[in-house]
Amino acid sequence: EAGSVEAYMEEIHRSMDALTLQARNITGGNVTHVGFEIMYDQGVLAFNKDLFRELNEEGVKIIHLVRKNVLLKYISKETNDIDRKNPVKRFHQAHPESEGEVQALQSIKIGGQVYRMLQYFREQSDQNKYVDDLLTAEFGDDGFHTMYYEDLNNDNQGEMNRIFDFLELEHEKVESQFTKIHKGKHASEYFSEKNKERVEGVIRNSEFDFVLEPDLQVT
Repeated sequence: EAGSVEAYMEEIHRSMDALTLQARNITGGNVTHVGFEIMYDQGVLAFNKDLFRELNEEGVKIIHLVRKNVLLKYISKETNDIDRKNPVKRFHQAHPESEGEVQALQSIKIGGQVYRMLQYFREQSDQNKYVDDLLTAEFGDDGFHTMYYEDLNNDNQGEMNRIFDFLELEHEKVESQFTKIHKGKHASEYFSEKNKERVEGVIRNSEFDFVLEPDLQVT
């Protein structure tokens, strides 16, 4: 792992070079833009404003992807963590491609540790605000683009067009290559019968009651 923001930026440069080469091999032409993902725990929380200052100085445009419903984010995290620790499986597939892999994730039941769940909700909400404040301080209110996972899922092309506008690029048709793991299921289906009522009751009496309404469907 990079021990300094300078070393971390060197890793980013190597990744950008590799992505550019890969894109050129696929398209056979010039590559004008390259995108890469930085998770909160993969650099943002470690280097904070120093990382954003470096990115800003290099002219990198930031798209801040946020999931509004922290309950559904928790479900995705827990099902993946449980699957990753399954001693029977040889490896965990974060983006499953087969129907069997999808069904395996859909069948997982989550424990009813509701106060651990609420702690996770608060941590995620605090992190989102912290990062948003850092971005605003470095790039200004209009210097970065915030995109919500739910909006991207509900109107993929519309959200991608807004990204193209932010990047000052022409609109293009975009199709996602990822399989929808939890599509069509509802959040309550991931908790055992004995935990459902308690989980919902505690959440409804917390500041996060909004995550239960109006739609519990997992996307």
